[in-house]
Amino acid sequence: MSIVAQVREIAIERFDGEARRATRDRVVVEAPLQLRARGTPVATIMRTPGHDLELVRGLLHAESVAAGAIAQIDDDAVELDLPAAAFVGRGLLASAACGVCGRVAIADLELRAREVTADTAIAHGVLAGLPDALRAAQSVFADTGGLHAAGLFTTDGTLVAAREDVGRHNALDKLIGWAIGAKIAAADHVIVVSGRLGYELAQKTVMFGAPILAAVSAPSSLAIELAERFNVALVGFIRGARANVYAHGWRIR
Repeated sequence: MSIVAQVREIAIERFDGEARRATRDRVVVEAPLQLRARGTPVATIMRTPGHDLELVRGLLHAESVAAGAIAQIDDDAVELDLPAAAFVGRGLLASAACGVCGRVAIADLELRAREVTADTAIAHGVLAGLPDALRAAQSVFADTGGLHAAGLFTTDGTLVAAREDVGRHNALDKLIGWAIGAKIAAADHVIVVSGRLGYELAQKTVMFGAPILAAVSAPSSLAIELAERFNVALVGFIRGARANVYAHGWRIR
């Protein structure tokens, strides 16, 4: 797989203090690879294209499935010479694809997602302080240094809730689960996560209905596409007064 297929150049907005300018950035490509057992889909793996044979071989080994079962592999699917029943009860569906992504086809996820219609926006100066506020709320991280976090904030920068977990998507699931139970109006809030922005985090944010998703690290190409499609502002690389806005910059004042 060529480097062109693994990296994509896109137009972004870059904040640096009071300066705001249009520029371009290179983002890692994230794309689905479907596993099919004799024609029946059994998992969708979100990955960076390249070395797919090694990826599937290692995954099957971890699941105690014979690597010799690989019958055919192309750009977006792998055919396995196994019955679909061979995957029942295994951890493959959840562990290979960050939870929900491995359980249903990508097209189905997009059909279930709803466009965020609220006109919510946040001041860049407020957004710049949210990662530090989230870190300050990570009590277990302070003791261990080994956890991701997700935080829910109001647009004036008030932390509503934070959750931690060893998995990025788990931390966000915990946060959204709490917010749903507390009957929080998602459209009035901002989600901030501690790690990179992969597809699964953007998908969960869209399904929840939050209009702004931000992180201290990089987004993937598929996360950007999903945010753009469903009207969610996507912000990465927040470093003090600096930030890159990858989708719906009108939400960042």
